[in-house]
Amino acid sequence: MTTRLVLLSTMLALGACREASSEESHDSTYPVITPKPPCASCTLDAPATARGPLPLLVVLHGNHESASTAAKRWKDTAIERGFVVLSLHCPRDAGCEGGQWYRWSSTPGWVQKQVSKVSRELVIDPSRTYLAGWSGGATAIGMHAPAFDRMFAAVVIHGGGQPPLGSDACPERPLPAYFLVGDGNPAHPAAKRLRDYYQRCGQELTWDLLPGARHPQEDRALDRDKAAHILDWLTAHARRPNVS
Repeated sequence: MTTRLVLLSTMLALGACREASSEESHDSTYPVITPKPPCASCTLDAPATARGPLPLLVVLHGNHESASTAAKRWKDTAIERGFVVLSLHCPRDAGCEGGQWYRWSSTPGWVQKQVSKVSRELVIDPSRTYLAGWSGGATAIGMHAPAFDRMFAAVVIHGGGQPPLGSDACPERPLPAYFLVGDGNPAHPAAKRLRDYYQRCGQELTWDLLPGARHPQEDRALDRDKAAHILDWLTAHARRPNVS
């Protein structure tokens, strides 16, 4: 742990020279550093003044979206709360065609590999490692729920959702989920099926329904106040995943 703390301190010092430029791309005035992300087109942001094991929020983008765009929904509010934010870009060169997480069978293993890389470079708290997805990213989280329970303490399903296909398997470990969904979205029935799956599996969930909201309204619903509320919910669901 001492070596990793020294590494984090070194990275923070190196990041100080980039702090001004990174803040230019943020609305927040909170000090931010941007260590090198573990994958191409991914983004990694960390609070410049935090010390000790840090919570990590991993973000999966929607269809035809970039990791940097997806990160903007969470980044400023999460950084202010001391989170590291890793936003992943579905790698086409590795087989993720069209940037659609839920169509790529390798999504769980690849995501966990990127988290492991970050955890070797920064001092990440494994009991506070969370996964959030928007639209197609949220659908992928639901479809691969049994594969995410060992790495993540809780997940966020935002504007998407779909239960695992072709399998009745439940997560073996608790995997609480926060749903932020609108019933005006034509794909809302799939989100309801994911909710039913969670209930059948005895998993804890919070169903934050946006009455009448279609996809654009679901997106706009994640403002600073809502992001802060969900991040507080995630923090309250910390645990220590059994990661080998």
